[in-house]
Amino acid sequence: MLSAEDIQLIVTSSEGYNAEFKVAVPSKVRELTEEVCAFANAAGGVVLLGVDDHNQIKGINIDNAKRSAIQNSISDISPALYCTLSMVEVEGKNIGVIEVPSGTEKPYIFSGAIYIHLGPNSQKLTTAEEMRGFFQQSGKIYFDESPCRDFDAANKLTKPTQLFLRKWLI
Repeated sequence: MLSAEDIQLIVTSSEGYNAEFKVAVPSKVRELTEEVCAFANAAGGVVLLGVDDHNQIKGINIDNAKRSAIQNSISDISPALYCTLSMVEVEGKNIGVIEVPSGTEKPYIFSGAIYIHLGPNSQKLTTAEEMRGFFQQSGKIYFDESPCRDFDAANKLTKPTQLFLRKWLI
């Protein structure tokens, strides 16, 4: 769990690759969950609730209904991702903290989409090329193991290579 000092350091460093600030809980809680999903698909990060975009600690009150809505929305990420919402007092104000680990079972999907964190922004992957790149980067697809459909081994390999492969594969 982050300490008040840790949070102050994050706030001083500004939003970026590993930090997102929200002055309030968005009316659509799914916006928070998209951020959480993006951090899980990247190197992890933290969402601070009660901090504005100008690095000012404003504080926030999160009632049980909002807390439940946030936790329920995060539980919709697949595969399951463990992260909790905690409250930390900083400068006499409550800050909501969602610590997100870098996921070990990437890709994490929310509402049928893959979200990633690029620099200070979360983005939804929308094209096949973006998804292919993400899968390669996360170690799910290896370029050198991808089939080459246009390759004709019978016509492209030399006889000694064909004999070697035939002997080895049999």
